[in-house]
Amino acid sequence: MDLHRSLALALAATLAAGCSSRADLESPDPCRRAAAVRRLGSASPGQALPALLLAQADRSSQVRQAAAEAFPKLGGPRAAEGLGALLGDVDPAVAGAAARGLSELAPGDGGKERLLAGYAVASSAGRASIAAALRQIGASLREAVEVEARLRYERNQVALERGGPAERAGAAEELGASGRAEAVARLLGLLAEGDKLDPVVLAGVARGLGASGDGSARIRLERLLASQGPGVAEAAADGLRVLGDPGTAPGLAGVAERGGAPGAAAMAALAALPETAEAGSALCAVATRSQDPARAMQAARLARQRGATCPVKPLLDRIGRAGGLAALAALAELRWDGADAEAVSRRMLALLASRGGEPAVRAAAARVVGTAGWPGAAKDVGARVASLFKRIDEARAKVIADPRNPPAFLEPPEAAELGALLAAAGRLHADGVAPLVVRGLSEPSPAIRAGAIEGQGWLLGPAATGTLEKGLADADAGVRSASARALGRLGEAGAPPLVRAAASTQPSEDAWRSELAPALARTGSAEAATGLARLLEGESTDAAIQALSRLGASTGVKPLIDFVERGEGPSLPEAVEAVASLAGAEAGPPVGRLLTSERPEVREAAVHALGLLRYEPASPGLEALKSDYVVRVRRAAIEALARLPSRRPGVHRP
Repeated sequence: MDLHRSLALALAATLAAGCSSRADLESPDPCRRAAAVRRLGSASPGQALPALLLAQADRSSQVRQAAAEAFPKLGGPRAAEGLGALLGDVDPAVAGAAARGLSELAPGDGGKERLLAGYAVASSAGRASIAAALRQIGASLREAVEVEARLRYERNQVALERGGPAERAGAAEELGASGRAEAVARLLGLLAEGDKLDPVVLAGVARGLGASGDGSARIRLERLLASQGPGVAEAAADGLRVLGDPGTAPGLAGVAERGGAPGAAAMAALAALPETAEAGSALCAVATRSQDPARAMQAARLARQRGATCPVKPLLDRIGRAGGLAALAALAELRWDGADAEAVSRRMLALLASRGGEPAVRAAAARVVGTAGWPGAAKDVGARVASLFKRIDEARAKVIADPRNPPAFLEPPEAAELGALLAAAGRLHADGVAPLVVRGLSEPSPAIRAGAIEGQGWLLGPAATGTLEKGLADADAGVRSASARALGRLGEAGAPPLVRAAASTQPSEDAWRSELAPALARTGSAEAATGLARLLEGESTDAAIQALSRLGASTGVKPLIDFVERGEGPSLPEAVEAVASLAGAEAGPPVGRLLTSERPEVREAAVHALGLLRYEPASPGLEALKSDYVVRVRRAAIEALARLPSRRPGVHRP
């Protein structure tokens, strides 16, 4: 006889004994079922327990919560067992009621043991309730953290030995995250199996070694970057990203300059490395050597943001050869001064003045002229703009003369060249270009309109605000983006239109909202924080958090704290980091509540933040996390505790 049938028979006996109404317990109305379950708490354990065990699996959270509230009235080990099963409930109210119920049981009923064991499987909300219940009975959170660490380590050991490839890979990654010396030794031993090891498992081992934080794994991970096994090179790059050793930069650069998944993973690892000269040089190497324009542009942008100085000659030497477009893409992202700016600009002007050539190359060269900003290029840029508009006029005149045989207008790549030149002409304040920029604003080509928008912003500054705001409503995404960038450069004057634009968007407009966020930050205006607060949802959340951090405006603190208080979402660690950089002690309570998060990356971020905030009330939670399963959390807790006021030399700590 199976368990469910046994419980069903026992339930029938309970109903026959008159403990509750069969109609109520079997009602389709969850409110009636919940009320009937609560009444079971006044019955004898032998009569009520079967019905409560069924109620704890009811499809309605109301009924499950009612069971959690009735169990403590029965008392005994069976009540502790039933409440323990509810600690992992998906509904926070049910898990909270179960935790409170366990804290109300008699000491010998096993409530504490169930709370400690349930901590490892509960949701973040459930873990917070368990922590509160443990305090209620005089136990410590550290006990629960230690039990979780032990159970998790044992479970992963078994999975690594006996599981299938996917299960073994996950266990390897988790064992590495523990940072235990024996775990690292076990993973390094698996690498010795070489080709005998399943690539899926090998990828998990690579990620685990990175998560371990053990510097001895670096060389082995660098060797795996050359692996041909599916997913292994990417996993090795990801492991090096987590390891965070700047010495890995040259090896990562060699992989990042190539395309494909390994190259993308290596690029992500490079981007995450600490801002050292070695990492900056590696990014410059990728920008110089990659034949992928998008990859070269990304590397050059990151190098510029880190203050790295990339050599100009290798990039100029590649123009006209394989990878020339990639070199131009990198040049457009870098910034040049003095002789370098002149050398770059002269080379670009020579490309624009030459006959023939690929339109895409000419457009890229025009963009480089604009970003180089060499004043000596102004005259040639203005002349080229006038020449291209003259070609447009000639083509249109022929259409009027012979509408049956229209000539070709500017092709899209050539239109991109004109757009880039309009932006450059505005930035360089080329003589006589202002009317041409105004004309570009009404051209049918989006590429030309976008360039004219940027040119107008450079020419007129704050006086262009009205025109730029109109551009925010353009039908073309590229024109809207150009308008947002131009408004961002205007500083305070550009903030109000961008705030209004942010307020008019919907969370589903992911790409547009993500572009508005950095533009708002670039204004440097405290008013921009209002617009960024509107972007703290959907796919734009990350961009809004980063922008608020860069903005540094105190007005952005409240929406960030509100976001942190919700305690959910993939961007929560970034939000916690931003709160720590902008807020004061008022952020301590909401951040402190995240110490019991089920997500280790959230716990780590919260620990770092509490240390930066020097929030003394978090001390017990930080002490508990010195026993966390994840080594990064343990190390962060030790560092955070050292920052607290009570840990200062000469200050007594009871």
